[in-house]
Amino acid sequence: MGTQPRRRRASAALGPLRVWLSARAAVAVIAGVALLVAGLAGFRVWSTIHAIAPRAQPADLIALVHAQTDEPGSLGWKIKHDERINILLLGYGGPGHDGAYLTDSIMVLSIRPGTRQATMVSLPRDLWLKIPALPNNRFMMGKLNSAYAIGTDRRNYPNVRSDWKTATGGGDLAAATISQIIGQRVDYWIGVDFKAFRDVVDALGGVQINVPTVLDDRRYPRGETTGMMHIHFDPGWRQFDGERALQYARSRESTSDFDRSRRQQLIMLAVRQRVFSLNAIPRLLSLLGALQDNVRTDLRPAEMQQLAELAGQFKEEDIRRIAIDTSNFLRSGYNSSGQYVLQPLDPTYDALHRYLAMAPVDRSVLATQVPFQVQDGSGRYWLPYGTGTPASIMTSMLKAQGWDARLGAATTQRVAQTRILDGSGGSAAATVAWLQRYFGGVVTTVAPPATGPSVTVLLGSDFTQRTFPAPAKR
Repeated sequence: MGTQPRRRRASAALGPLRVWLSARAAVAVIAGVALLVAGLAGFRVWSTIHAIAPRAQPADLIALVHAQTDEPGSLGWKIKHDERINILLLGYGGPGHDGAYLTDSIMVLSIRPGTRQATMVSLPRDLWLKIPALPNNRFMMGKLNSAYAIGTDRRNYPNVRSDWKTATGGGDLAAATISQIIGQRVDYWIGVDFKAFRDVVDALGGVQINVPTVLDDRRYPRGETTGMMHIHFDPGWRQFDGERALQYARSRESTSDFDRSRRQQLIMLAVRQRVFSLNAIPRLLSLLGALQDNVRTDLRPAEMQQLAELAGQFKEEDIRRIAIDTSNFLRSGYNSSGQYVLQPLDPTYDALHRYLAMAPVDRSVLATQVPFQVQDGSGRYWLPYGTGTPASIMTSMLKAQGWDARLGAATTQRVAQTRILDGSGGSAAATVAWLQRYFGGVVTTVAPPATGPSVTVLLGSDFTQRTFPAPAKR
């Protein structure tokens, strides 16, 4: 009898302890479940990020919320020290398409972080060149658009260098190939297939494009069938959804590949403008899971964040657009297999390297520019029939960089060395200095002309023979 009350009192005393322990257990279970759910969610996020950016490391996710490191050679270092940054942008059909990894669109965005300026350079897919795909520094001859496919397709290209047998091999090989063309290192690359492109544009609510001229194509591919469909675009401002934007970018039956390059640039600028006007980066992040099979890059997450922050500081007028094609540095023809190909007028690519090395032109220099004219002072050059003259080509290319360049009247004067005739009385010093750096030659002070620009570039054979040489005889 005496023990029962004691037991009841002890049990009553332990009651709160049991409740507390039960609560602790429940909290522990809930916390465990929460950690498991968070872990699974984190794993899914990490899996998605790693699928898109195979070079990503778990530590990169921590770097997103901590200060970025600026080690020499890193993206942060380049931004801080105003070093040029070259980003390769690749577009391709993707799984389910014929030639799934043949790049339909090839652009290099060359950025000068310090001045917040950039040059968008489109390169043609049919450019015939050496692709450094094989071991022991050997190469394959092929079209530029095949480089990404060679580094991606293990079944059809099993003998590529070990460098290209990685998860980023396709983009890495394309970057190495394009570095030869532009004469500069490609720092990073991004590859996007048609599905990802459509999804991104649709997620942004579409984009607006100012269509410059009518585009009518009665032979646009209907899906992945052999059928064709008719697409039509009237000039003026137009609202495009993802499918319509893709049609405008891809159409090539009724116009040239070079027109298509310029249309693709318009689309890219419209997407960029829409992203930053809507502050839409978080909206696009929600697409990552859906896009993990359709986007690839060698950028790591922290680098993506840095680039997004940098890109948001650019104004559209500070992004110059250039297309490399048969109107400037290339010529068309056929290779030994009868394929239509493009080849450089200058087989060394030195002329193109020089041009791109000096783009974009510093904004402070352009702000002080005066008009100048370019004249042909050399009869020693080779250009395909109907292309124009060295002076007309260089006038167009300099305009693309933002200069007020004008084509001078024809002259019978012939000079071996390029001359820059300065009749500005010193008011065009910055312009003349830039022209002298680009063309070389001799600056000569002359009397101010009665009419027309006060500065003239008279192209000599030293420039024209180097830039537009006759093809080597076979």
